[in-house]
Amino acid sequence: MQYMQKEYLTPKYMREFQCTGADCEDTCCSWWEITIDQSTYDKYKRIPDKTLREEINKNLVRNPKHSQSYASFKMNQQTGSCSMLKGGLCSIQAKAGETYLSQTCSTYPRLLNDGDEIEVSALLSCPEIARLVLLSEDAMSFTRIPELPTPNLRINKPGSSGSKKKQCILGLRELTLEILRDRQFPLQHRLIMVGVLFDNTAEPLRSGAYAHVMSFMEEFRGELTTNGELRNYDSFASDDQLQFQVLNNTLMAHLSEFLWNARYNECMNEYLQGIQRNGSSLSESLHTYRSVREEIYEPYIRGKDYLFENYIINHVYQNFVTDILAGAGLFDFFVKLAADYAFIRLHLAGMAAHRQELNDGMVVKLIQSYTKNYKFSNKFLNAILTDIQEQGYYSLGGMSLLIK
Repeated sequence: MQYMQKEYLTPKYMREFQCTGADCEDTCCSWWEITIDQSTYDKYKRIPDKTLREEINKNLVRNPKHSQSYASFKMNQQTGSCSMLKGGLCSIQAKAGETYLSQTCSTYPRLLNDGDEIEVSALLSCPEIARLVLLSEDAMSFTRIPELPTPNLRINKPGSSGSKKKQCILGLRELTLEILRDRQFPLQHRLIMVGVLFDNTAEPLRSGAYAHVMSFMEEFRGELTTNGELRNYDSFASDDQLQFQVLNNTLMAHLSEFLWNARYNECMNEYLQGIQRNGSSLSESLHTYRSVREEIYEPYIRGKDYLFENYIINHVYQNFVTDILAGAGLFDFFVKLAADYAFIRLHLAGMAAHRQELNDGMVVKLIQSYTKNYKFSNKFLNAILTDIQEQGYYSLGGMSLLIK
């Protein structure tokens, strides 16, 4: 029996990506554990270059309980960099070639999810990926290709599920992406529409009423073109004072717990200086927030809806199926997505107030460093989800208040 080779579903930005190496502003080889899978560890023992082999062995720490993280490299205590990083470049790759990189190093910033085809995406914690995703209007156009040039990639296999459930999840993602691409509506309106979809399908999906979910999706497609209330942005609640107060207070409550990335710390310092530019009281900071959104943020983002659109679509494409198959709640996914967008926009408002401008470089730096600081674990957004629930905003109306 012959088996067809799976194709790789690949967005445009991935076809253009090339690591910038020593020119990277925030190298992936610093302040993260560099894990080594067992097969790569065994390969290191056989490297022909004796000097390199001894250098690698000297800097490896064993952890034989896990084959994927069988060992890890020691980190330079002064620089925080991997011990094999020399002059901004990996000495293993430079001396032995790309095939000797571990799965961790070969794969990052790529993320590959195996389904009917292998879906390729990447993490915006990489500065070059952030530029490619955010600054190109067609970054999220897709092509299927027969192979990838990079060796030793780690491919995630999402948890198996019954075919009807998976069909529902894939259908929900497809409809979500359709909504997010529909530029006749402002992006915040599109997000709220996604919230309406998830609010109505979360419980049926959880309880296994898959036929109901599929039927509602078809009905909802029609509603997107005919339902005047759904199509009317003014139907949804807004309150910029409450929005600023909740977002700012929640961010400040968790900042010391989660902040570790130096570039993100620079962005946060700009945010704090900017939002308190005219005084630190609520009324003074709110005045700054309102004026900078009207005078700087909105003129910048007008005509650049694709920037956040690409960010959100990449997140949904990359995480939706795996998260929901793994048991995440559908409306929880929406709340985290909407909060994520709202917090990034809040940061940019403060940074714009500080610099009295907003440009592409500022946006890329903020989103890249924010992603690197917060999104390699679910702890931050899980904490935000809990706060939103406790503060009484865990509803479609509550999220509308935070993102409009």
